[in-house]
Order: sequence, then C-alpha cells, then structure tokens
Amino acid sequence: MLRESVWRSGYLAMCCGLFLTGTGCDDIMEVPDISEEEVVLTAPAEGVTVRGNAVTFTWEPVEDAEAYVLQVATPDFPNASQVVIDRTIQKDTLGNPLPTTFSKEMLPNSYAWRVKAVNSGYETPFTTHHFVLTESDDFSGNTVILNAPDDNFVTNQAEVTLSWGAIAEATGYRLQVLTAEGGTIQEEEITETALEVTFPEGSFTWQVRAEKETESTLYSSRELLVDLTPPNTPELTAPADERTTTDTEITFTWSRTAVTGSPEYDTIYIYSDDSLQNLVDEEEVTDKTFTKTLEKGTYYWNVKGFDRAGNEGEISETYSFTIN
Repeated sequence: MLRESVWRSGYLAMCCGLFLTGTGCDDIMEVPDISEEEVVLTAPAEGVTVRGNAVTFTWEPVEDAEAYVLQVATPDFPNASQVVIDRTIQKDTLGNPLPTTFSKEMLPNSYAWRVKAVNSGYETPFTTHHFVLTESDDFSGNTVILNAPDDNFVTNQAEVTLSWGAIAEATGYRLQVLTAEGGTIQEEEITETALEVTFPEGSFTWQVRAEKETESTLYSSRELLVDLTPPNTPELTAPADERTTTDTEITFTWSRTAVTGSPEYDTIYIYSDDSLQNLVDEEEVTDKTFTKTLEKGTYYWNVKGFDRAGNEGEISETYSFTIN
C-alpha cells in the first residue's frame, strides 16, 4: 500500500540525507533482503472462533525487520467491506525489541488478518489468517484493552493519566499499581475509564480489570518507568584543557557516573569560538568517547547528559584545545 511505500522511501531518504551529497546510498549501507522471508502468524490461528470483546494478534519475529504492517478486514482480503486495522508497528526509542503483538477491541464478525515485515529496502509478502469473533458466554471472558500510556512507557513526570476501553455491562473497574517487587502501592475502584495517578520514582506495573457484581475479567497490565532524576554532570578527560597538538584527528573522552533509571546518553558540543556561538559539531554519544577530524584552529568543547525519560543534566565545564 502507498503508506508503507512512503514509509520505506522516507526511511531510506533520511539515512542518505545524513551523508554528503554525491555519496551513493548503496555505498552507505547494505539493507538485508527479507523479501523471501515469511511472517509466521501465531494467534488467532487459521479458522478459529474467538470469544470475547477483543482480539490479541501475535506473530513470530522476522530477522532484520524494522517494522510490521498489520491489517484486519471484514470479511476478507482483497474484497474487504471494511478495513478495521491498518497499522505500522515500529520500535520505540528505548531499545526494546520490535513488538510482535497488538490488541484491539472489535465487534462480533468474520475477519481476515494479515502481517508483513518491512525494512528500508524490502518487504515480505503478507501472511493471512481468518477467524470469527463472537460474544463471550459470560462476563469474565471479556478483555480490558489498555489505551494509554503504551507498554514500557518512560516519563519524567510524576503525574500519569492511565486509560482503558470500556466493557459493556461493567459496573466498575479495579485499578492496581504494583512495584517491581510485586507490592501494591495503590488500588482504586472506579466507574470511569481513566484515572490520573501520581507515581513515585521507580518501575511499576499498572493493571485493570472490569467488574460486574460478583464477576470480573482477568487483569490487563502494562509496565512503566518514572524517572525524575537528571543525569550527573560529565567530567571531561581528554583532550586536556588548553592542549596543543598537530594531530587533526581528535578523540574526546569524559566520565559520568550513571543514575539508576532510564537509559542515559551524552551530547558533545564542539565550537570554534570562546563565546560558544559557532557550533562545529553536535553528536549524541552512548559510550563516553567520540572521535572527530578537524581543521587547524582553536576549539572549545563541552558535554551534557540526557536520559530517555527527558531529563537533562548540567552542562560540563568547557575545555579548549588548539590544532597547529
């Protein structure tokens, strides 16, 4: 489909745009060819009947895939009367594995679902299964679909609004917030489908079930991390302040004690003036070392720590060096 073609073209253009004009993309990277691979669908299996208000689609990972395209239609492809789901599933920014599952509330009907794997140069064929969704025989067979935040959500805000989909006939919902050790720090019985919770710093599981008199569904759960602490200030190591060298290839190193929480990284800034206005280079670095080839002249550099929750540390002191 057009949307997936645009996604691949844009991804490749972005990669090529990072390099100087005149450098061919074929020289920059080799994209693994996945066009002969097959996406193996796990559930719902071919021809099954699913009972309940929601469906969880799962499939096996494809090596070298950068995204998956999930489509669900009724009654079938390619003669769909309605496309219920058309979603591109990509990695998050935290380095978690590419998801191979997706849940959705749906109405009783006959459906076809299909998945293909995509990277910046190739795509697999779609693999298709068919299933029938019917209402559950009892209330407990329903599933609460969690809406927000996403699973493995990371934030530097203590206040987080948790939300989920409504269940027909439910008289209320039970929300629990659990610590990484399994202890319950908050439990609420509410009739709404959203609640703002104030979290302390740490890793948590939040889970919701629907209730109707003496009946209840199973809990649906997600993980989140609240990181309120900024990274420590980097300490510059090399090149030493006011160093003079004839070597144009400069290796920058620094140290910084990590803070428990979300993944951290540093950004190095290199300037050609002592007022720090003329930025020569700015790079995100994860291993506290960076090598850059520079022309002769005097340069000024400093480093700042960040984390994936959005916290920023204090900028380091500024060192200078001269290349003769």
